[in-house]
Amino acid sequence: MSDNTSDKKPKPIYVPDEAAESAETPAAGASTDPTPADVATEEPVVQTKPSRRSKKDAADSATAADAAAPATVSGTATGDVTPEPTSDFAGREVVYVQAPVPPKLKGNRGVGTLLAVLGVLLFAALYAAIAFVLIATVFTGTGATFSQFLTTSVFLVPVSLFLVAFILLVLIVNRGGWAAHVFGSLIVGLVVYFGTAGIALLLYTVGGTDNAPTFLALLANPFIVISALVAREISIWVGLAIAARGRRVKERNLDLVDAWEKEHAETKAQYERAGTTA
Repeated sequence: MSDNTSDKKPKPIYVPDEAAESAETPAAGASTDPTPADVATEEPVVQTKPSRRSKKDAADSATAADAAAPATVSGTATGDVTPEPTSDFAGREVVYVQAPVPPKLKGNRGVGTLLAVLGVLLFAALYAAIAFVLIATVFTGTGATFSQFLTTSVFLVPVSLFLVAFILLVLIVNRGGWAAHVFGSLIVGLVVYFGTAGIALLLYTVGGTDNAPTFLALLANPFIVISALVAREISIWVGLAIAARGRRVKERNLDLVDAWEKEHAETKAQYERAGTTA
């Protein structure tokens, strides 16, 4: 009997398909969370914040890219480069208008100075002629001669003072009228009168001359008085010629300004409109 039982093999146990599916599918209500083993096998995902250095590097790289990019500029016919208009001025027409330059007015100082030098020559000639008459008629017994008079300070100093004073008057008056020269001639005469007496006194003092005249005595000297009177008269009449030319210069300047205003009236109006709309 023992032999029969040993010869029999155990039969395999049959598992139906539904049981297998129930084994693979979790039962209702069962938890679907992964097992600890599954959690251990998955790699964690870590989110990191960018550091301050990475932000600074990104900003520097963006700035370098902007600097490397060529700027958009536009040029004009005159070679001036203007930047591309921004979005605030997009669609607006930019008009560049050059302001009209007024004409340069002419002066009377150059020609007036030449006439003043001519007046100095007239002053020296007239003063020498009057001195010659005085020496020949009044001072014949003093031993003074006309040639000695031309080398003394009584002649050289008034001529030098008249030259400086008259040229300064012409430079100051410029295109002024004859009234300015009439008033200025008084100043020129006083400069020659008191200046000659003062410089003559200084020369007497420095030279150590015995019996040197006083300042009042020099003011009463007939040659010094004559030099002052001649200086005033020459400055008046030469000033008349200078004032006449100055009047002509003023008239030409007015005509030049009128012609310029008529020529540039439209350009000036366009420039003013551009200034008001800016």
